[in-house]
Order: sequence, then C-alpha cells, then structure tokens
Amino acid sequence: MRGLTVIGGIIAIVQAGPIARAAWQAQQADNVVYRLRTQQKVDTPSVVAGIDALSRAVALDPVPTRYLARSELLGGAALTPSVVAEPAMRTAWERRARADLVTGLAGAPAHGIDWVRLAALQLQLEGPSRLVVAMVFTSIEMAGRLPQTWLPRLRLILDCWPLLTDPQKERLRAHVAMVWRQSSVDRRLFGYVTHSAADHAILTWFLRDVPGAAQELAVLIEKVKKE
Repeated sequence: MRGLTVIGGIIAIVQAGPIARAAWQAQQADNVVYRLRTQQKVDTPSVVAGIDALSRAVALDPVPTRYLARSELLGGAALTPSVVAEPAMRTAWERRARADLVTGLAGAPAHGIDWVRLAALQLQLEGPSRLVVAMVFTSIEMAGRLPQTWLPRLRLILDCWPLLTDPQKERLRAHVAMVWRQSSVDRRLFGYVTHSAADHAILTWFLRDVPGAAQELAVLIEKVKKE
C-alpha cells in the first residue's frame, strides 16, 4: 500500500510539473502586462520577452486562461505607441491576439470582457461587420453590467451603427440606458466615447426616453472637449 502511495505521489508531481513551470513562465510577463493595463510606459524588449514567456506557458499548459492572458499582452502591445514596432508586426500581434481569444473563449466563454476585446480586434483588423455586432451582443450577455466594458462597448456600438437592424437598435437602447443610469456618479465616459456629431446624434437617440439625458449628454461632451 505504501508503495502505491509513493507511486501515486510521483505521478502527481510529474503531472503537475508542466503546470507549475507554465505558471512560472507566465509570472515573467506579469510586470509588462500590468504596465500595459495601467497605461504606463513599456519598452519593446520587455514586451517581446513577455510574449515569449507567455508563449512558453501556453506550450506547457495550453488551457484557455493562458491563451487569454497572451492575447491581452499581444493586443495591448499592438496598440501602445511607446512600443517600437513596424506596422506589419503590430498587425501580426493583433492577428495572434485574435486567434488566442478565439481559442481561449471557446474553452471559457464566460469571460465577458474578453468578448469586448475580441470584437475590438475584429473591428480593427477587418472593419465593422455583422460578426463584430454578434460579439458585442455576446459581451452584453456575459458582462453587460461590468463597468470596465462600458466605454469600449459603446465605441463598438457607434462604429457598427450602420449595420444594426431595428430590433438590434432597440435591444441596445435598453443597454445604453442601463449604462447611463448605472454610471450616474461619473458619466464622462459618454463624452470620451463621442468622436463626432454623428456619435452625439446616435447616443441622443439611444437615450431619448431617459429624462434629462439629452441635455446632460450635450454638457458632458463639451466638458470633455475642454479637458
């Protein structure tokens, strides 16, 4: 019996080995991921080293969370001006990030914020499409009330406006009104997401049944312009 216990322990250690090594590799990228997430300056060598470390982690332990972690670093690096990279490299990072998100979300679809990131990357790479719209609605189902998703999702909605059907616009009207109500402490995100007169008009349409929203929205937009 003792021999069987020892053998079982050895098997457990052998099986856990790759997972532990993957976790150690992933930790090598924690600092650069944090700096990108908090919009701090990062340099290209740190980004490349982080991508390599996360790639080793994926190879050792190819679970959804590893793919999602690497996608965040790849996508963040592609969008960060302080990272020196040729346009072709940035596009390659975005494509790899999108592929990682597809793989990761297939195994862990409840990660709502990652559906927003996938929609944003899809739009960045191939422009507005019904696929982006579908991803936006999935993100609402998974994380509609998560404040971190509100601003990027609003931007996606505005960018995809011409592709929305009337029933989809009505569904999104309820979502935008919810965001407005829930962000009552600080609604500047509506100002930040407004890039044109057309954006202003679309948001006004979404909020048309919310008392006082149209007037407050106009004030917010002007206030953000002066910041």
